[in-house]
Amino acid sequence: MKKITKTSFKLHSCLGLFFGVLYLFFGISGALLVFKKEIEYFNNPPMHCCVKGSKTISLNQMYHKVSERYPQARQIMLQTFPRNSCDTYEFMIFNYQDNVSDNYLYCCMVDPYSGKIVAEGSFSSLQSPFFRWLYAAHYSLLIDKPGRLITAIAAIALILNLITGVIIYRKKIFAVLVFKEKLNRKSSRTLYSSLHRIIGVWTLLLNFILFFTGFWMNKSLFLPSEWELISKKEQNYRTRANIDQVIKHAWEIPNFNPIAVKIAADKKTDIIVSGEFSDTQNPLYFGKGSDVYYDSDNGTWIKTIRIEEKSFSDRFYWIMKQLHRGDYDSFWIKILYVIAGFSPAILSITGFILWKRKGRKEISKKHK
Repeated sequence: MKKITKTSFKLHSCLGLFFGVLYLFFGISGALLVFKKEIEYFNNPPMHCCVKGSKTISLNQMYHKVSERYPQARQIMLQTFPRNSCDTYEFMIFNYQDNVSDNYLYCCMVDPYSGKIVAEGSFSSLQSPFFRWLYAAHYSLLIDKPGRLITAIAAIALILNLITGVIIYRKKIFAVLVFKEKLNRKSSRTLYSSLHRIIGVWTLLLNFILFFTGFWMNKSLFLPSEWELISKKEQNYRTRANIDQVIKHAWEIPNFNPIAVKIAADKKTDIIVSGEFSDTQNPLYFGKGSDVYYDSDNGTWIKTIRIEEKSFSDRFYWIMKQLHRGDYDSFWIKILYVIAGFSPAILSITGFILWKRKGRKEISKKHK
């Protein structure tokens, strides 16, 4: 067992040093993204504070305005409905890519009274709203497919760090959980060591969930087919259905809460209104996991597929996505995600300090 522990310690240290900066970045950026809506809406920024008029333009007009603005789009999604009567409609635009590392996501916020675009930009540019940039940086390091592959590898590395950490500190885990293990302030080394151990144990499960789900969402990048680029169409398709009528029908579906609207721009495909049913029992199914389909030519309802009716693989993927984002209404659950998000950053810093001090100690021994 000593040999396994020694090997685990070496692997734990090497992975921590090699991927430590990524753990630090993913942890801090992920923690901020949990409260992105609350932070962004704070103090009523201009992009979320329109001058209220006597009437609004139709959602259909907004869609066509965005479609004309982004002729290279392959999909346009109404990502966010206004939170109040003075908020904007936010569209997410999916463009084609010339290279696998190109950004393809753009945001466009439209004032519902004037019809003007009040904020827009590439997710890879800080000219766009900050949290769009942070999302792209967290998700793909701003280099799309290569970045997503790196995040998947980093997720595997941290999972290995967690496993090796359990092996190294296996005799201390119970003591930490029953509060018998306390911060050792005898020296700076013992302080950092006990802090590293205590935080690692208490955040073990949540960190495993966060990084396993992060890996799961990007695991397709290990397949060659995921690196193929979608060919540009000479002329994009523009839906003829009235988006307002589609949304009106979706709101009238019993217990259904529309959250997003997906409209293909590269070919004739059904309009999909995604959302959640209030009578959904499983809390892991909450969010925009259910879909209502409409004909893109005339807006006729085609079918409704609840999350409970989808295949196991689709349901499992949705659970992974929700668990990773922590996009729940509970304030305290979000706080837990923030704590778990900051823990890899603290573990990276304390781990580096311990490694640095160990190196200095070994050097001083050699010179004695």
